[in-house]
Amino acid sequence: MRLLAGLATLFALLAGQTPGALAQPGWANNEPIVDASLVSDRAAVAPGESFHIGLRQVMPEGWHTYWRNPGDNGLPTEVRWDVPAGVSIGEIEWPAPEEMPLAETIMDYGYHGEVVLPFPVELDAGFAAGELVVTGHASWLVCEIICVPEERTLSLTLPVAAQSQRDTDGYWYIQAALDAVPQPVEGLEARIGFGANAIVLELEGGDFSAAEPDWHDLTFFPHDGALIQHAAGQRSEREAGLARLILAPGFNPQPQSGTLRGGVLRYTLGSGAGAREVSVEIQARPDPAMTLAAAAAAAGAGTGTVPAPSVQPVAPGLIGLLLLAFGGGLILNLMPCVFPILSIKVLQFVEGAHDHPHRTRRHALFFLAGVILSFVALAAVLVGLREFGLPVGWGFQLQVPVVVAALTLLLFAIGLNLLGVFEIGTSLQGVGSGLSQQPGARGAFFTGVLAVIVAAPCVGPLAAGALGLALTQPAIIVLLVSAAMGAGLAAPFVLVSFVPALQAFMPKPGRWMEQFKQFLAFPMFASVIWLSWVLVIQSGSTGLLLLGIALLALSLAIWARKQKHLAWTLVAIIALLTGLAATLAIARLPAATNAPTLSGGEEAWSRERVAELRAEGRPVFIDVTAAWCVTCQVNKLGALSDPAVRDAFEQYGVVEMRADWTNRNDEIAALIAEHGQAGVPLYLVFPADGGPARVLPSVLTRDIVVTALAEAAG
Repeated sequence: MRLLAGLATLFALLAGQTPGALAQPGWANNEPIVDASLVSDRAAVAPGESFHIGLRQVMPEGWHTYWRNPGDNGLPTEVRWDVPAGVSIGEIEWPAPEEMPLAETIMDYGYHGEVVLPFPVELDAGFAAGELVVTGHASWLVCEIICVPEERTLSLTLPVAAQSQRDTDGYWYIQAALDAVPQPVEGLEARIGFGANAIVLELEGGDFSAAEPDWHDLTFFPHDGALIQHAAGQRSEREAGLARLILAPGFNPQPQSGTLRGGVLRYTLGSGAGAREVSVEIQARPDPAMTLAAAAAAAGAGTGTVPAPSVQPVAPGLIGLLLLAFGGGLILNLMPCVFPILSIKVLQFVEGAHDHPHRTRRHALFFLAGVILSFVALAAVLVGLREFGLPVGWGFQLQVPVVVAALTLLLFAIGLNLLGVFEIGTSLQGVGSGLSQQPGARGAFFTGVLAVIVAAPCVGPLAAGALGLALTQPAIIVLLVSAAMGAGLAAPFVLVSFVPALQAFMPKPGRWMEQFKQFLAFPMFASVIWLSWVLVIQSGSTGLLLLGIALLALSLAIWARKQKHLAWTLVAIIALLTGLAATLAIARLPAATNAPTLSGGEEAWSRERVAELRAEGRPVFIDVTAAWCVTCQVNKLGALSDPAVRDAFEQYGVVEMRADWTNRNDEIAALIAEHGQAGVPLYLVFPADGGPARVLPSVLTRDIVVTALAEAAG
């Protein structure tokens, strides 16, 4: 406040006026904005009774305070009470809020003019004092164009008598506030479902039970500020005995999956002079059937301000979603980031399929278990982060530089092993077998684990839609979809292992296997180069230096361990510890601040810039990408670099923007979630004439991009 007053004084001096000639608002001189006081519905209280006190706030014209869920901005009023023993004060009983739009994309909930926030009070039957002194330490945020936090310590003293007495003024203040507090309605049932781009709230019974219900202006105010986009329109639909609201999901629509979702429902009954506004308290029960069918269908029905779905329609119900995820897992086998790991598994099957069919089947099951458990574990971590309100997406593990460094070292070691620099086990089948007493079994399991770590950032065509929908669902749905994707990834190997007829098409083991095994080291080293490049983007040149030290230390440890002497064993141990220390040091490095290198006419993505371009009527193409996403790089070097595509950008005047998600960025994570996706790549095309973005497939072709740009330009 002193700073603002000083700036006002400086402005007056610069304008040639004396400080006293410049009128300053009262708040600039630390004068209170809100006239606050405590009121009671009792002038005297009796031991053993319950009554109400209230915090009365009177605000100047144009100013407001906030409801329990303030909406997009603000803070709710809070009071800490100091009361004597034998007195208990409950929580605020919130009157129904008002909508307070501040801009096209900002909606707050609160109170104008005057509000009384009532609190229930209970006085023990044994309370023996002659008077009751209640002290409240209240804090609130009051806003006009600017916002000012205020604090006040307020006291109320009530005499204690054998018989309570009503306070004439306070009673009506409290009664009016309690009448404005929404109450639940018997017989009114609320159900809620979560779709890819919409939340559906269904209401049955109560005022909605009539065959032709006379309600309109239906609005939902959720208790949870992260549930919906407050400024987005709420589209209502009606059926006989049923009302439905279509809502735009917020940044974290399910912080506590499976729990009741509370809020206030406001609507108008009747019309003309007989119309009356009704506010009721509801607790919406999550409905899996709505989640997987009605919610997804409602998101694309009709018109309104709720965004249309940006993913391909999915089969209704859980079975359709699981089949979609299974297909996405199958396609992951073809993604370039997975080939180096899965090719090792192919060799293992070739080696054992003809001579050891039972062992091959056993290894296939271990591989299947490793893949599914790893997918489920990643999904569980993702759900856990989501429960804490963090906007994360699929493939988030490669946003952690120390994970990238550790994976680089692992792939480097596998490459050396494939070249024969050192051996783990006695055969190719024993890669990783030191982890198990049964040769090859644990090796197969951990090959599955490694395949998932590398494959997870590659969101294939079907996987994008399945994960995008699943990540808006309760935790159990996310885990089931992830397990189905893992089953799809492992399915070809399991199928070949258990169908003898298919094994006949596999080549016979021979000398070629050793040569091919050594050749596979080079895709591993290519992956090492790729991950090193990712680490430079994330942690800068210092990160690359530490990774080089770790790679050198690992190489020295492997060589020293082969010398078969105690001194060299100690050297190997010291080298491994040095490599570990260098790797862990990467975790302590600050994120690289250099902006991603933009090519050609690309611009860095920001919401503000997109809004500015759309206001000018320009079509916009957004490439949501990451350095660790191999599919992104394949698209960039392929379709997006095609001369016909580059010509189309110029011909149609499409502005090309890049949102780089290599490092964690909550704004980009929110952008991905808003369009029903789970990770990258994500390609958005905003048309010149307005309307929602079109989501392109994860794997691009020249024709797909050129057609989309032409349509966006009209």
